[in-house]
Amino acid sequence: MSGSLLIIPLTLVVLLSAYMIFLLYAARTLHRLDKLPASAQNPPVSIIVAMHNAAQDIRQCLDCLLAQEYPPALLEIILVADRCSDETTGIIDKYLPPNPHLKLIVIKQVKENFAPKKYAITAAVTQACGEIILLTDVDGRPGRFWVKSMVGSFREKVGMMIGYAPYSTDRPFNALLYRLLALEYFSHAAVAAVSTALGYPLTCVGTNLAYRKCVFEKLGGFGRYQDYLSGDDDLFLQRVREETDWKIKYTRNPESHVFNAPPRTFAQFYQQRLRYASKGFLYPSRVTTALICFFMLNLLLLFAPFMLIWFPGILPALAGIIIVKMIAEYLFLRRAAVYLSDTRHLKLLPLASLLHIPYVVYFGLMAQLQKYSWGGK
Repeated sequence: MSGSLLIIPLTLVVLLSAYMIFLLYAARTLHRLDKLPASAQNPPVSIIVAMHNAAQDIRQCLDCLLAQEYPPALLEIILVADRCSDETTGIIDKYLPPNPHLKLIVIKQVKENFAPKKYAITAAVTQACGEIILLTDVDGRPGRFWVKSMVGSFREKVGMMIGYAPYSTDRPFNALLYRLLALEYFSHAAVAAVSTALGYPLTCVGTNLAYRKCVFEKLGGFGRYQDYLSGDDDLFLQRVREETDWKIKYTRNPESHVFNAPPRTFAQFYQQRLRYASKGFLYPSRVTTALICFFMLNLLLLFAPFMLIWFPGILPALAGIIIVKMIAEYLFLRRAAVYLSDTRHLKLLPLASLLHIPYVVYFGLMAQLQKYSWGGK
């Protein structure tokens, strides 16, 4: 093998070794995620749900939120209808009279240089009476102890609480596809959990997230990220981590889980994944560097089989690399799945691991080259 070609397998081995070491080390740190019993204190809580054309989901969402086991006098639910042109507000109006702790904010026009969802959340936080702001999405389906579990996990000096929001896969069609999506989505939660355990939380989702109102006010809301269409969750987390002394924790209590629906169409899935991948260069340099290395690892794995044309003898080595990668990912995700009480889809990991290679390369590239749409923008 010539020297110029030798650099490819060497780079692949170095990146894979670093990836394996990180996964195995990270898996050993998950014990730091304490499964804390809910605190006896019940602070005032404001649940915020921002939505755009949500007639299809709003009834089920409201039924879940109104069934919460939490003192009604200490709980308010703020629904923000963001430029809805369907029956969303009409449906909500029917719920308002018998539920005085339910509030509706109607936004007809978004402020210039303000991302729609961030504008909606900011409007709700401004009017919120709760000490704790609890966020979910209109397709979220929390259990009745969700509020108590999330809020009860707060302790002194904790300013933000990250919760797990798994995909629901109870649809009768495309079961394999939805399970693969659920496993891929779970991997994001595993990264969020382990990075929090390591003391440097990287990501979260707005489907299950809580923070103190005073933290939001101290930071002035979303700040320099307010005009960025995405990032009402993880970019705000970044501000809390870098600009305050408040601690960020991840709760693994099963009662805190919020199930939500996978994308209903390929177009929704495509736009959602573009949005997820588009923020890579907005993170701190160390995070961006790690993401670039991860992208390069998958890029080399994607193109390594083409080397078999010239060097068929490397097939055993290449197969070994793929297997070692799968084993490291399985050990990491298995431990995370146990800690997060969700082992539903681990059997699909060999297939998911192979599909993940072109998936990472494609969306990593396209997110930097192609615009996406979200929430009517």
